[in-house]
Amino acid sequence: MKTKLLFSVAFSLLVLACNKQQQLFNTDKPSAARTELLSAPAGFKIIAYLPKYTTTLADHINAFDFTKVTHINIAFFNPDVNGNFPASQGTGLDTIVSKAHANNVKVLLSLGGGSNQSQYANLLTSANRAAFINKVIALVSLYNVDGIDVDLEGDNIDTNYEAFVTGLSAQLKPNGKLLTAAVAWWTRSRITDSCLAAFDFINVMAYDMAGSEHSPYSYATQHLNYWTGDRGLAASKVVIGVPFYGYYPNGTAQGEMKFSQIVSAYPGSEWKDTTRRTDGNVVNYNGITTIQNKTALAAEKAGGIMFWQVLQDASGSLSLLQAITDKLSSNNGWNDPYVTWKYDLGSTATVTYGDSTAIRQSVSVKGTPGFLPAPYYGYSRVFLPANSGGYFQTQPGTTPKVKLAASSTSTPAKFSWYAIDPAKAVTTLSFTLALDAANTNGQLIIPFGYSTTSSTTFNNTNQLTGVNTPGVFGTMRLDFYGGTNATLSYRTNTYSYTTINNTVFNKVGTYVVQIYCNNGTNSTVYTKNGTSFSLGVQTYHIWVNNVQMQTSAAVSNFPATGELATGTALNSFSINASGNTSPTPNTLMATLSDINMAYRLKD
Repeated sequence: MKTKLLFSVAFSLLVLACNKQQQLFNTDKPSAARTELLSAPAGFKIIAYLPKYTTTLADHINAFDFTKVTHINIAFFNPDVNGNFPASQGTGLDTIVSKAHANNVKVLLSLGGGSNQSQYANLLTSANRAAFINKVIALVSLYNVDGIDVDLEGDNIDTNYEAFVTGLSAQLKPNGKLLTAAVAWWTRSRITDSCLAAFDFINVMAYDMAGSEHSPYSYATQHLNYWTGDRGLAASKVVIGVPFYGYYPNGTAQGEMKFSQIVSAYPGSEWKDTTRRTDGNVVNYNGITTIQNKTALAAEKAGGIMFWQVLQDASGSLSLLQAITDKLSSNNGWNDPYVTWKYDLGSTATVTYGDSTAIRQSVSVKGTPGFLPAPYYGYSRVFLPANSGGYFQTQPGTTPKVKLAASSTSTPAKFSWYAIDPAKAVTTLSFTLALDAANTNGQLIIPFGYSTTSSTTFNNTNQLTGVNTPGVFGTMRLDFYGGTNATLSYRTNTYSYTTINNTVFNKVGTYVVQIYCNNGTNSTVYTKNGTSFSLGVQTYHIWVNNVQMQTSAAVSNFPATGELATGTALNSFSINASGNTSPTPNTLMATLSDINMAYRLKD
């Protein structure tokens, strides 16, 4: 746990412990009920660590919305070498406890922290343990809190740790008080099964990962799989921890930035997990998308989400706590928890990629960008055929974009995002498509399905033609021939096309496209604009600017093409732009932005 504790002069609470011991098990509850704003699973926990070393706790009474959390852990309470807790540590705590209880929020006192607390080595020994436990119990009574969070880390988890935890549990549990812990990856083996049984739940600190990434989504799944799989802990007892801060290299040390500082200094960084500082160093953190993905993971496979720490959050629409509650109460998307992977098209300058005299192609993979920025998951690719006049152009800004000019030949200019690692069979593909094709002809063909890194229609140079093409789940096509509108159609199981709607797409305009796909083995449900829609096996729905697309026969359940087996993950899509020959070559232009793939976790 991140901590920068400032110790006050020690002041004994032993007399207070004797006078207050009888108040410990006062179970009176406040009469005011907490307003439930979330549609999270029953018992889902949202745990905020609130540090007390900056100013007095009372100064933070309006620092965040108490109705958006279920637990507040006060960080940190630590004893002196004699096991006594300075009274100054609790300054202003009564104000926090009173407001928390008025909102049905539980308050725990957190012991330890990430700093060196060498006094515990002696206090937890058999000679001193019972007396020290009594002093911890006295804190619960003194401050009328709901339990203790044991955040001993590193060398403080020694051979006496288990006896301390089980002894503390023996006094707390019978009287309805909570005992929890914050646990780190590198000391996981020191947490015995007896300790796990004693804790009501554990907060796994899935951050501060060795290396540059700090807290990737995969680190959260690694922690979760270990505690629920290898250690057999019930999912409801595992809370996934996320950071509200970032790390960057600072000489031989590690620099740290609050999330609020990152988004204030670098507009647009709230949607990313890495941002290059003005000093050239890269700060790694969790932006809104990753925080929401981890929230979805926690809602599906864990017991809650925890964050260190609430005072590092940004405000308003940039708030990570707001992102958590928005994800839990979303009325759009798969009705089961789902995660969203966004392709960040950001770059530092406008860059054009094109060559009319030779075949041009560029592949980008995580860590190795090509013409396009490297995607966080999977591969991206652009391809231009020889002598076609097509080009690609990245356009940075608040909403980064990539613009393409269609090939003038039957071989397409092709943009692809494919082989996305964490893919599932139930998914949403969404993107914003801006058209600038008033005086043109040609086609945009957009297939979606499954691909490996070997040659497929999603990453090779070929046009998608009217033959069986392995890997394709479905395809939408826009034809630009005559009139002011482009004709929208879908690919059938005979690999021909059926018109969906020939008026929704004007040749000039901006369109938000969402494609809900079910290649799973059972029917599923998603919610759009507060209304639920059923989606059968091997079917998909297309929405454009929040309007559901239909054929002239009012069919909106478009069947898969049969080129991809049921149950296969949907991890790829491409846009092929071709046939732009007359009246003016290469005037079929389209701009892509906000490219996302959202996967239902329960698959």
